[in-house]
This record gives sequence, C-alpha cells and structure tokens, in this order.
Amino acid sequence: MNQHNQHTAFKIITALLMIVPAGVSAQRKFNDTATIKEIVVTATRTVKSIGDIPVPVQVISRKFIQQTGSQKLIDILQQQTGLVLADNPLGQALQGYPNPFGSGVQLQGLDPAYTLILLDGEPLTGRNAGILNLGRVAVGQIKQIEIVKGPATSLYGSDALAGVINIITEKAVSNNGSIQLHHSSNNTWGFSASGTLKKNLTALQVFANRMSSSGYDLDENIYGKTVDPYHNYSLAAKLNIDLSPNTQFQTSARLFTQKQFNNYLVYTGTQPQTVEGSSNETDWSVSNQLHHRFSNRIKLITRFYTTGYRDHADVFLQKDGSLFDRSNMQQFLLKPEIQLEFGAKQNQLLIAGAGYNYETIEASRYASAKKFNAFYFYTQKEWLPLQNLNITLGARLDKHSLYKMQFNPKLAMAYRPGQKLTLLGSVGTGFKAPDFRQQFLSFSNSLVGYTLLGANELNNGLITLKQQGQIDPNTDITPYLTDHRLLPERSVGINLGFRYLPDNKTTINAGFFRNDISNLIDRYNLPITKINNQAIYSYVNVNRVFTQGAELSVSRKLGKSWQINSGYQYLDAKDKDVVNRLKENKIVKRDPVTYQSDYVKRSEYGGLFNRSKHSANLQVAWTETKQRFNGSLRAVYRGRFGYSDINGDNILDDDREYAEGYLLLNASFGINLPRGISLQAGSDNILNHMDRVKLPNLSGRSYFINCSIDLIKISTKK
Repeated sequence: MNQHNQHTAFKIITALLMIVPAGVSAQRKFNDTATIKEIVVTATRTVKSIGDIPVPVQVISRKFIQQTGSQKLIDILQQQTGLVLADNPLGQALQGYPNPFGSGVQLQGLDPAYTLILLDGEPLTGRNAGILNLGRVAVGQIKQIEIVKGPATSLYGSDALAGVINIITEKAVSNNGSIQLHHSSNNTWGFSASGTLKKNLTALQVFANRMSSSGYDLDENIYGKTVDPYHNYSLAAKLNIDLSPNTQFQTSARLFTQKQFNNYLVYTGTQPQTVEGSSNETDWSVSNQLHHRFSNRIKLITRFYTTGYRDHADVFLQKDGSLFDRSNMQQFLLKPEIQLEFGAKQNQLLIAGAGYNYETIEASRYASAKKFNAFYFYTQKEWLPLQNLNITLGARLDKHSLYKMQFNPKLAMAYRPGQKLTLLGSVGTGFKAPDFRQQFLSFSNSLVGYTLLGANELNNGLITLKQQGQIDPNTDITPYLTDHRLLPERSVGINLGFRYLPDNKTTINAGFFRNDISNLIDRYNLPITKINNQAIYSYVNVNRVFTQGAELSVSRKLGKSWQINSGYQYLDAKDKDVVNRLKENKIVKRDPVTYQSDYVKRSEYGGLFNRSKHSANLQVAWTETKQRFNGSLRAVYRGRFGYSDINGDNILDDDREYAEGYLLLNASFGINLPRGISLQAGSDNILNHMDRVKLPNLSGRSYFINCSIDLIKISTKK
C-alpha cells in the first residue's frame, strides 16, 4: 500500500471511531436482537444473524431461487440490487460475434475479476479473462447465496477487492429425496435428483444434475450460432459425521463436466471457411472440514481444500478435417487452513487463522507452465463497548511468491441508537496482484482476428506479429517496445449506510460506497492495428480510478400472501487522470464521420466503459394462504452503458459509444399438487430485448416449465 492510501485509510478509521457517541446509554443489545433472523457466515467468518452484521450483506434465499424457476445462477444474481450482469467486451474487435469469455457479476462498479466467488466458503478457480463460468454451479443444490459488498480482503485476500459471493449448498437435515425436470426454449432440458440418508450421527447427501441446450442464434445473417449447443453434468456428495458432542467432521466432493459444440466461419485467405469442433470443461473439488470445540470459549476449525480446472478445445476445418486451432488450460489449487475462535459471547469473538495456497497453471496461450505459493494470516476482533455498539476490526497479511508482502486492515461498526434503526460504517483496504493472463497471455482470435497480449509479452508479441507480416512493414513499432511491467492494484473502500425497520413487515436498507483504486489494471488497444484492420490489445495500469454511488432497497410484506422487494443503485465510475486532463483541455477527439477534431468537454465524459449510472429491480411475489399456488413478477432495469470507443481518444465521450438501456421482465406461476408434486411455468425476457453485438447473452423471450417430485411424500400412503 502506498503512503497516500495508508494515511487515507487510517484517517478514515480514526474519524469513524471519533463520531461514535461515547456516552449514549444502552437501549438494545446486539446479541439480543431477533429483528432479522437470517443466518450468515461470510461477512465475519462466524455464524451470525444478519441483523448483527456491521457491513453491507445481502442474502438470496432458496425460496426466491425456487420462485424464479431459473436454472441459471447468473440470471438469479442479476436480479439483486447492485449486482449487474457484465460482459468483459473486447469492444469493436468482436464485430457482432459473441463474447468468448461470457458474463460475470459487476459489484459496486468493479469488474467481475474483483469479486471472489466461493462455494461453501471455498474459492472456485478457472477464470477466463477474469470471469468464472457460473453455469458450473447447479441451482438445484443451493440453500442460499450470501453477498458481502465492499472490500473483504482482510478476511479473504486479493480477489475480494469488490466483495464476496458465497454460494452455500443444502445441508443434511433429515431423510429426503426429490427429482426435478426442466424444459425451456431453445430445446433446453434439465434433470436433477437429490437425496439425503441420515442415521444416528451420520448423514450422507448426494446430488446429480444434467443440462443440455441447442443454443440460440440472434442473427441468421451471420454463419454460426450466437451461443453454441452444449450438455453438462454435475455430481456432488457430502458426508457429515458427529464424532462427539464437540467434534464434527465433513467431507464433500464435486465434479462438473461440460461439452460445447462449435461451428463458425474463419478467414484463412480471401474466402471464408467453415470450422467445427468442441470445447470440454472439467471442474472438480474435494473439501474436508473438522470442527472441534475445546470449551465454550475456544473452537477450532481446520479445512483442507483441493480443486482442479481444465478447459480444452479443438477446432477443425470442415473441408479436409485438418486441425485449425487448439487451446488448453489447466489450473490446480491446494489450500489447507486453520482457524481458532476465542470467546463465549457471539458478538465479542476473536478469530485468528492461517493458511497456505499452492497453485499451478498451464495453458497453450502461455509460454510455459506457471506456479506460485502463498502464506496468509488473518485475525478479527469484535467488541461491544456499549450494548448498542458493535465494533469489528480485522486485518490480513499475505506473503506471495510473485509480489511483496501485503497488509490489509478493515474496521466496521454498527450502532443502534433506537429500537428500529441501525447505523453501519466500514472502511478497508484491498489489493489485487496482476494475474497470469494480464502478464503472460499471448492470444490471437482465429474467428475475429484481434490479438491480446499480456504486458510481459507485448514486446515479443509485436516483434513476432511484424515478422509474420500481420503488421504493415511500414509501421514503426519502436515507440511501443518499452517496459510494460504491471504494478499491483491498491484500493481503499468506504461503506456507510443504515438499516431501518419501521415495523415487523418492512425493511429499508440504504448505503453509500466509494472505492478509490490506484494502479488499476485495464485492457486497452494500441494505436496500431494489424493488416486485417483488427486491434492489438494489452494491459496497462490506470493510475487513479474511483467508483462511488448509493443503493436503496425496500422490502415489504403485504398481508400473509404478498411480498414486494425493490432496489436501486446509482453509480459514478471515472478515471481521475482523465478528469484532470479534461480540465486542462488535453484530450482531443476526432469524429469518425466528419473527421473534425475538437477538445473533449468535461460534461461529455461518461466515465469508465461498461458501467450503468442507473440500475434497478422490482420483485413481486405471491403465495396463496394454503400454500397451493404461488407466483412472481420480476423486473430488472439497466441504464445505458459505454460499450466501445469510436473516435480514437480511448474514453467514453460520444453518445454513439453507448449501448442503450434495457428492461427485463420475468414471470412465473406455480402450483403444489397433493403427494409432493409441484408444477411451475413461466417466461423470461418477456419484452424480448435482444442485441447480438452488445448483449449476446440475452437470448430473447423464452418459456419454461418445471416439475418437482418429493419422493418421500409421493411414496407415503394416506
């Protein structure tokens, strides 16, 4: 952390401590509250009621997941306040073709690469361009999803700079068994089965899922489908054993495999040729946990986690069956960890932990196999200096083989001045080191023709492209053969807000956030192009960037049958250096139609690309009093966002550089029949919004039907 950010962080922490009213008499104990009963573990690494958490936390319940009828995790996430479905677009380079890296979740205006995705508290690996394929997690086994907004580096390390999304799967409670059938548009079929066998102190849980789809095509004038056909399988098993009243052991294993079939045009000469092939994705993990309570004051948790990811693709020319392109990536992570909890009172715990990461990655787009190891230590202490004041202070130390030691503190506070109002505040620092892709990638897209080079590979890549004749011989590349080494990213994040419960049917959450990032790593296109007029991309540190905004969410129960949830986010995300250059009239744009040049005005600057200033959601759910019928109507709005630069100044400053805002409307209706049979039907994207170029992951209007069968109930005789 540089000195400026250190001083800023500690000044803010001191200021927050000083504004706490020290002489206020106790009105309500935090550990007595029963206002909000949802239990979460992600925010503090301990079991807590959400009403006791001093940082912004959002929970997606299993009930909501079931009401949507969706089988896609990404669709469920984008219906939440402040979570925006974000591609990692290569801008003009794609020229109407789908994003090869898919979609991720943007949190507080930061790209998907800055949000840590956990499954039962352990990290998922295998990111492509910073984005995880969330289709690897089957929706049918999810119990709840916990979302922590704002820097969580003090507990979870570098990938948690924007926040954490923890996907928690079902736990074995009693003997049960169920199956579900799913069918939707584009010849999409799904089947899942789950069961739990519990006897005495042992419980075994198994889950299996299969999904397949014929894909879809948003533009028949372009050869090949927007999303290709695929089929995948998910298998999971979890074994829980109570070894003693104070000792519990859990082991779990998971396997995901997917095959996607590819068919598209490539240009190997003057005439296009058709190619076909397939990509195969495999993801597996094994997790072991031991929980032991020495006394009512000391608890030990040990974890041993291993996971592996592989993505392999072959593409062949149809005319003669010869190999056109082959790519492969393998990643492995070994992660042992130990954690101790001290204290008898739930809101006054001290936790301390240590762990080790050993990671390897090998890919056809890297010159050689890479590996690293890291040790980390973290601690967190909670105090109740007043019965209505909760203070949490945490810190983490990371020692990594690829970069210098990192220290990241965080302070969070919750103060309850009255029965219905809780004030929240937190400040923390974060870091993110350059990943392998940003440093060592060397990739040329065979479909479109653009080239993407890691910063460490840029010099060699440019020389090679010119030697191969892919850059005009008259182009001087000398000015771009410089030192391109990337620096680690640094951040200071602040979250302030409140939780207000005017009555037992209404919850209002509001918050303000600000993230100041230095040395942000961003993709950019060089001023030179290839002879096919396609761009050359690499990575660079953007000196000073900020994202700031506000969120408001309101939840209201109407009687016994209706529930309304609504949310809104305002976001402002800009490059501070661009703002300063605009003040000094140092940025010039050139109109691509009239070729007229002019200075860019400050009022024209729209901020960072791929960010919407306004986003909102609305959910209306209904359940008939006898639980026989249910329905939901859900709307998601995303305002316009910058998509690509057209006037050569590499900033967002022209209305033609925006993608238009859009509204998604989804609906479902369900009926519970006797003997454990449930039917559900619905439609997603009812307004049929489509944009192949800018939103290739929206397939247009679709319909679905689900059938769930409780095997225990259906086998029980009346």
